[in-house]
Amino acid sequence: MLAIAWRAQAARRLEAAGSPDPMADARLLSWGDSLRELSPREEARLDALLARRLAGEPVQYVLESAWFMGLEFSVDRRVLIPRQDTETLCEAALAFLRDRESPRALDLCAGSGAIGLSLAKLCPRSKVVLSDVSADACAVIAENRRRLGVEAEIVTGDLFAPVEGRVFDLIACNPPYIRTGELDTLQAEVQREPRLALDGGADGLAFYRRIAAEYAKYLAPGGALFLEIGWDEAEDVRALFGGGRVLRDLSGRDRVIEIRE
Repeated sequence: MLAIAWRAQAARRLEAAGSPDPMADARLLSWGDSLRELSPREEARLDALLARRLAGEPVQYVLESAWFMGLEFSVDRRVLIPRQDTETLCEAALAFLRDRESPRALDLCAGSGAIGLSLAKLCPRSKVVLSDVSADACAVIAENRRRLGVEAEIVTGDLFAPVEGRVFDLIACNPPYIRTGELDTLQAEVQREPRLALDGGADGLAFYRRIAAEYAKYLAPGGALFLEIGWDEAEDVRALFGGGRVLRDLSGRDRVIEIRE
């Protein structure tokens, strides 16, 4: 069977299963020359990948790969899948770092390391620390650090605990911010992602409250804090921090709060 024929067949099955973008999924699963003849072994491998996607597993987990800021990251069920919306935060953080000689940056709730490792790769003079409470997530960060060939420090612990006594020019964080009561209403694919990385408490603001209470002693004079937020949380988060500039994503939705010292 030609790869293009397998792709068309897979797209039809994905569409029937309710995939929001069956052609894109099929292309990702069968990446490569579409006119190539598949060997029986290759076809069997693709069929196995397709079965996982048809069962509701996100295509990024199936492929153990996700793209962010033009960089490829390893991802699996241990971490949240990096999303294009988060590039809004990363681009703003990069613009801030590029004006500084040897900036120190902290990525809190780092997950796959997408934010912090992108900063380390795209602004190599920065000194980046990535922190996550999950040892599993930190193992994924370490794999991505090796994969991208960057220098960055990885620490394990709850929010600021592993960096006690240190200060940073920039703190970036994409914390869990989904309201607990909404978790079971999320898309089936999202529900496959770690609940630890999604659950922001009853009102979605639990982590913002904790960060607001602590961040000032970890932020150097002239520093900045960048927080990703849910599309409807801007004013609530700004109230917790006493203000802040709201940045919108490519869809025009409130996505990031920037707080300057």
